[in-house]
Amino acid sequence: MSNIRDKLVFAAYERAYALTDYNIHNDLDKRHEFRKQTILADESLTNDEKSEAIKKFNKYHDFGKILYNEGKKRICENCQEECLATLYCEY
Repeated sequence: MSNIRDKLVFAAYERAYALTDYNIHNDLDKRHEFRKQTILADESLTNDEKSEAIKKFNKYHDFGKILYNEGKKRICENCQEECLATLYCEY
């Protein structure tokens, strides 16, 4: 595993947020997908750094979905309940 340049990852993360047009990307899922694509297109990051940034986006995407009760639900593998979070069980 290569050395992760945290400052560069944070700068790319912030840049993806700043580039988001809330008029075009008008829901959580569209904004999340746009930000992921922005990170994947960033040539200054290594693949490991891109993965690190996308992990952070996924974490905050789950947080936003639960906070605003918005987004696509899934059936949890652990409890078989419908939930919004994709990274963990809500129950």
